[in-house]
Amino acid sequence: MNPSWHNFFQRLQGAENAGPPPHAVVVAGATAASWVYGRGARFRRFLYTRGVFKAKHLPAPVISVGNLTVGGTGKTPMVACLARLWRDRGRRVAILSRGYGGQSRLTTCLSDGARVYRQPPEVGEEPYWLARTLPGVAVYTGPCRYTAGLAAWEDLKPDLFVLDDGFQHMQLHRDLDLVLLDAASPFGNGYLLPRGPLREPCPTLGAAQVLILTRYDPELHQPRLAALKKAFPDKAILTATISPVRVISYPGGQTESPEAVRNRALLAFAGLARPQVFAKTLQELEADLKGFQAFPDHHTYTLKELHNLAATARDRGAGALITTEKDWARLKERWEEEVPLEVLTVEARLADPEGVLAFLEQGLRK
Repeated sequence: MNPSWHNFFQRLQGAENAGPPPHAVVVAGATAASWVYGRGARFRRFLYTRGVFKAKHLPAPVISVGNLTVGGTGKTPMVACLARLWRDRGRRVAILSRGYGGQSRLTTCLSDGARVYRQPPEVGEEPYWLARTLPGVAVYTGPCRYTAGLAAWEDLKPDLFVLDDGFQHMQLHRDLDLVLLDAASPFGNGYLLPRGPLREPCPTLGAAQVLILTRYDPELHQPRLAALKKAFPDKAILTATISPVRVISYPGGQTESPEAVRNRALLAFAGLARPQVFAKTLQELEADLKGFQAFPDHHTYTLKELHNLAATARDRGAGALITTEKDWARLKERWEEEVPLEVLTVEARLADPEGVLAFLEQGLRK
């Protein structure tokens, strides 16, 4: 997603600081395009459901973790959470990722679980983050996840494949489909692309076995959970939190608890699908934010941009910059500016993980 399209899309979503709202004619055009897109999405899924197009099967069970919307649901932390749970119970897990944002267009063994072989920009920052934070879990990328899965099978014979961002990847058979919905805004503005963030119409959730409300707060989102259970009574509806767990300062790599940023003067920046989520997290941690610079999702930073960020931090009295682990990966995990950089780490946590795993294992045996 290039910067101009990113900003346009953000304006259509009503994002803050994304520039002036688009002209009514542009909105009308985007709405018409959403209708065309929706017809195509429905027809494509219909062809797979009716067997006109055949999904390919891998030699081991496949669990898909996907979205109904474009980004921002915590998919990558949830993939890590599930893979870690299965790994810790002795399962050999291989994650299959498209590798979006990476330069390589080939099937790539990013990690065999023992060693990480590639890093951005050759591979995308999300699969790299998974590989780096999940020792003992293999990560393979490629435009064809079936080919990537066969390569992982030939090399490692995994017990289980976890398909990263797979709800719309119908070319590959899935034994279980898990779809994540952000508890604060599960369907965005209710429109399909490009008018809104929906990749497919909401009734498509009927094709999933499990729905997970992420960033769930029982004090705020209980009515939404109840409504979702009523709308999909045959689905397992789970909840999960995505919480900061540590902050690491560079250069040096000193690790502190996330609470350490409280009242700390910081200038934040991030290139995410929903950068406002990161800003909200920092506000909840009571950081003294001197500014927030949002970049397009999967943005590759230039030296000039980093120099400008450091200069802005100095001008505004910020003692350090702060960003996300995904952005840190895009920086090749190097920092050479005079102003320190802090990296905030988050993790997804399921409510009742043991019960969830038992339920998923039962689903795999059906």
